[in-house]
Amino acid sequence: MNRRLVLMGAACTAAFATRAFAQDDILKKLINRPGDWTVFGSAQTNKHIKDAKVQGGNAIEVKVAGNGGNPWDAVAINAITGKIAKGDRVVAAVWMRSQTTDGAPVNLTLQMQVSTPPFTAFAQKPIIVGPDWQMQMLEYVATEDHAPNTSSLSINLNTGKHTIYLGVAYILNMSMA
Repeated sequence: MNRRLVLMGAACTAAFATRAFAQDDILKKLINRPGDWTVFGSAQTNKHIKDAKVQGGNAIEVKVAGNGGNPWDAVAINAITGKIAKGDRVVAAVWMRSQTTDGAPVNLTLQMQVSTPPFTAFAQKPIIVGPDWQMQMLEYVATEDHAPNTSSLSINLNTGKHTIYLGVAYILNMSMA
């Protein structure tokens, strides 16, 4: 029995050491500031909250009035601070959850877009956000170059009356060495 526990402990230690090394490597591909959300628009109110159930323990609570209007009347944006070149494989991963009066999930769209008018999207993915924390992902291959600080991950939130919780967002350029 003790031998079994020692072997399990050794295996776990090796796995965590390998994971930490891999995590350090993957962080070199990061092209955003993971917790740096900007939330604005007339159809929402937001505040920072603590939540031990999400990675990092912090989130932004966005209450959306759902009074109609445009989907972008409540929007969350995370700036892309790194370069994207044509042909680069980019992955965005966002921790999210929702709360509605009837417990129904919320339909939203993750998108990468240019940061200046007309805010043209160059990658999109419809997502369904439920009441439990889950990682939502968007992957694409860039069809054009984007200089640092000229594009962003965007989520238009005004799709009904609900509360959206945003955790950290990781945007990785998987083509970076």
